[in-house]
Amino acid sequence: MAEIAIIGAVLTLLSIAGYPLILPYQWHKLLHIFGAVIFLGNIIVTGVWMALAEQNKDKPTLHFASRVVNWADVFFTAPGVLLILANGLIMAMNAWGGLLNTSWVALALFLFTLSGIVWVGVLVRYQNRLIQLSSNPVASGEQLPEAYFQTLHRWYFWGVVATILPLISLVLMVIKPRFW
Repeated sequence: MAEIAIIGAVLTLLSIAGYPLILPYQWHKLLHIFGAVIFLGNIIVTGVWMALAEQNKDKPTLHFASRVVNWADVFFTAPGVLLILANGLIMAMNAWGGLLNTSWVALALFLFTLSGIVWVGVLVRYQNRLIQLSSNPVASGEQLPEAYFQTLHRWYFWGVVATILPLISLVLMVIKPRFW
């Protein structure tokens, strides 16, 4: 997963540089919000996309939808994560006194990180399995195996978890409650 390596490299370089304000603060804020929009928009839309594809039970449609989810992760989820983290870390360090000094920042980052762990540790594996399980039946004309739908329903469950966590982070970013 090259996109994860790129995200890690950018964040490492920012930490080495001390999270400087590269742009005016408001631009970092705009990029952070834009990242949240494409990130959350993509994870919500891909879940709906797969649910709609499942409703018609068309094998080529399900195979295509399974492949597009991975494509969308590369072009929307990963860049969204990069924009959220890079700009969020810069703003936290420069305007809020650091990551752990402000309770809502720390909690939001924790929840966002948990979402990333679910994405990388569970969802990507299921997404690749859905592509694998749907590729042979599309070419051969056979029906999709039951394992496809079992994997898809596990993907839905963990996708909901991976969506709720950053939605809570979004609420924390907007409300900015003080916990400690």
